[in-house]
Amino acid sequence: MFEFIYSKARIKHLCKVIKGEYSTQKAVIPLFWSEHCVECAAPSCYATCDRYKKRADGDCVRIVDGITPVLTEDGIGAKCEFRTWAKIESQLKIKPVSGKTYARSYIAVTVLGYFFRKLASLSPFKRLQQIFDWGWFSYRQKLINLLIRKNKSVYALDLHGKVSGLESMTTLLVDIKSATKHLFRQAVEVSKDNREFDVFIPPFESKDELFFINIHPANAEQHISVTFNQLELIPRDITKGKKVKLVIWDLDNTLWSGTLIENKDVTPDLKLISLIRHLDECGVVNSIASKNDNEQATQKLKELNIDEYFVFKKINWEPKSVNVLRTIKQMNINPDTVIFVDDNPYERNEVLIHCPAVTCVDPSEIIDLVKCQRFKMIVTEDSKKRRSTYKMIENLKTEEENWTGDIDEFLRSCDIKLSLLATNEDNIPRCYELLQRTNQLNSSGRRLSMEEVRNIVDDDKCDCYVLQSSDKFGDYGIVGFLIVDKHNDDVVTDFVISCRVANKKIEPSLINWLAKNYGGSILFDYRKTLRNGPMFSIIKELNMEKVSSKEKLDVYKCTFNPHYPDIVKITDDRRM
Repeated sequence: MFEFIYSKARIKHLCKVIKGEYSTQKAVIPLFWSEHCVECAAPSCYATCDRYKKRADGDCVRIVDGITPVLTEDGIGAKCEFRTWAKIESQLKIKPVSGKTYARSYIAVTVLGYFFRKLASLSPFKRLQQIFDWGWFSYRQKLINLLIRKNKSVYALDLHGKVSGLESMTTLLVDIKSATKHLFRQAVEVSKDNREFDVFIPPFESKDELFFINIHPANAEQHISVTFNQLELIPRDITKGKKVKLVIWDLDNTLWSGTLIENKDVTPDLKLISLIRHLDECGVVNSIASKNDNEQATQKLKELNIDEYFVFKKINWEPKSVNVLRTIKQMNINPDTVIFVDDNPYERNEVLIHCPAVTCVDPSEIIDLVKCQRFKMIVTEDSKKRRSTYKMIENLKTEEENWTGDIDEFLRSCDIKLSLLATNEDNIPRCYELLQRTNQLNSSGRRLSMEEVRNIVDDDKCDCYVLQSSDKFGDYGIVGFLIVDKHNDDVVTDFVISCRVANKKIEPSLINWLAKNYGGSILFDYRKTLRNGPMFSIIKELNMEKVSSKEKLDVYKCTFNPHYPDIVKITDDRRM
């Protein structure tokens, strides 16, 4: 809910709108967003700060004309025109309430707020006006806290937001603080094309200490206007989110009953073992993070005939979060595509605290979870080979860690090959899959639909390249897709490549090769997102020149460099 008291705008039948918006929701966490300052030391700062602008109650105007109520496609939202140093903030106590309870609180806070604001304005004495205002501020907060005062639970939360009214990309910071320390921060990028965001918040004990959540532009000096269609804090729904790429399993009392180090005759969970084989066939990779004796556990996995199904196994006595994060880094995937299965609530919580985007579940939950949309994906011949591909990457990483010479020499020793293939009915689904799943190595950030992909493939003015890679460790299959638009100048509009072949100089080698084959230079579109920073490294490595920029789409020119290291052997097989 938003504080609308200091806005001059009003919505007719506000209470009816609020009831309609929230009454059907099962669980919402009460927040009361109001305007504040990132450098707030009120009221002592009012006399010295040149940004101070007096509000009706004597406080400083942080949001121009107050947080303004607006009707959106999602119900009731709020327009916030941030002055410099402005933020919106709410107290945070973590206990879900029903949508009906939330609606009743919203109505009570809003209606009583209007009443006390009007009452305060009738008084000729400014001091009395302030007493009314501050008295109501204290009361409304007590009313909200009354709903959640008995909280002793620990929750992992999602802050779901949806915005509108933006002309260009804006970075917002979400912070959680106590009176004594900074607990959490995450940056989110929003624009007119990327309107929704989810922030994964780790669990923490609130007890009797007050916590605050706030949102503000990353550039505190920026004066921008944002309309929040939604800004709700909800308990984590593990069935919603990104498609799953990796499931990390505990062993004791998860894949088998009992503790292996205490009793070798543990009983395997046949349902979970069958599930591991099923996930493998669908292209979902399996790994292990277990506190156990490595040799003993590996022997047991071999006895159960499932040792081959796991990649990047971590069987040691280190914290689970350390092993989970290490595996994510080695596989170069995003944490929000990872499931961690462990029977111990302490271990799940420990992982959530250090990596809140990972979905942590009890073994009893995983069978039903795999029925949700996060596990429904296109199964291609390439995805069926995903485990063997990661096995090759694991071997490569091991050899790379033991290499003592120059990294370019190591890459040359790997005999890296890149074949450029033509699109056809067999590989178009894989190209579409790459466009949907790739975040870090995605030059435009666009999520082209299957129909859009087919239209581009059929366009004579577009050259499409399907990328297949191999090295001495094996064949990685189709790892990328690239589009060159020739309608005006030759420009790479979309370039996606799997993180499985990252850091092998394939990306810059290919762009340099294209520059040579398109007359000595080629243009390269780059639209920055929160995750595709690794793609920008190609621009820096090839010393590309920026030639234009519009609405966060930067166009660079790559000129062929004949002295670029000849590491990747590229062959154009599109006409074979």
